[in-house]
Amino acid sequence: MRILFIGPPLYGLLFPLISLAQAFRTNGHEVVVASAGHFANKTSQAGLTAFDAAPSLNIELQYCEREKYRKKYNKTGNFSFFSDEMADKLVEHTEKWQPDLIIYPPLGVVGAMLAAKFSIPSIVHTVGFAHTPKHFEIVKHSFRDAYIRHNVKKNHHDKAWIDIAPPSMSILYNSGEPILPMRYIPYNGGAVHEKWWERKSNRKRLLVSLGTVKPLVDGLNMISWVITNASEVDAEIILHIPSNARSGLNHLPNNVRLVEWIPTGVFLNGADGFIHHGGAGNTLTALNNAIPQLIFGEGADRPVNAKLVAERGCGLLTGARGLSTDLVNTFLNNTSIKKVAKQVSFEMALQPSPSDVAKEIILKLPSFIK
Repeated sequence: MRILFIGPPLYGLLFPLISLAQAFRTNGHEVVVASAGHFANKTSQAGLTAFDAAPSLNIELQYCEREKYRKKYNKTGNFSFFSDEMADKLVEHTEKWQPDLIIYPPLGVVGAMLAAKFSIPSIVHTVGFAHTPKHFEIVKHSFRDAYIRHNVKKNHHDKAWIDIAPPSMSILYNSGEPILPMRYIPYNGGAVHEKWWERKSNRKRLLVSLGTVKPLVDGLNMISWVITNASEVDAEIILHIPSNARSGLNHLPNNVRLVEWIPTGVFLNGADGFIHHGGAGNTLTALNNAIPQLIFGEGADRPVNAKLVAERGCGLLTGARGLSTDLVNTFLNNTSIKKVAKQVSFEMALQPSPSDVAKEIILKLPSFIK
């Protein structure tokens, strides 16, 4: 079977799809992952065939410009998450390749258009917790010109949704499509093991990250405590900040190591805590690895993610005051959230694997085509 994945060119929308795409490939199916710009290369580095649907797209620049406009004029919406830029080449590719199934994330709405235009069954692959039909409609509205360009008028209904949230934390609801639960398997790219990865047995370790997008558009004020006062905590702190978001970042405390990129899923094993912005990928990766979380939870879906973690009892929120020495020490010494984090990790381990879900989908595909 031929499976076309739609991977919008943002880490949080593309990388969660990789494990299922790899599962289909290792199960013997032809897989193409459509993305854009350097994210097509990121896909190929995962051992998958990539289709670059917008080769000249400068993703970071365009995203930052959109965010500046949103903040300046307090306007949201009218952003297709690059589906519009990808649409024309994807229509050509889909017509030639003729996939048997399209799998796309909720913000990759070009997948729905392709499925409607070519009468191809499609499945929605969630990439977090806070997905609703309303979000679909908002993004689809910003994508309306592509529907007109390609003369797509008929309604389209997905055959199923894949839910990657732990069962005890799932809040997914849709328009009645069947829901397929699947274990979230983190994909964060690969790396060669380095000596410093080995932690010191007598010292706690914290990983701190604001993701790949938030530091670019909002700066580093959120982690000012790490930059100036982290030495007040007896812990090794690994600070992940992309090189293109380090403006004004100079001297750091001696217990802080600044890194460009690490495979978070692997690196979190054995860490004592994860301080992060609240992105779904970071949240789910920590849950998978049974790591307590201290979350800011500001913007986009992050407040929802942060609230779910706090209510489940496997993490804390920074609150309006942000990070402080007392808060970080309290977090590190909280045994209750460590226990609950392990419970959620065990819960996730019992969910169907991407390979199992890929097999289930193929078995159901004949009924999807009827």
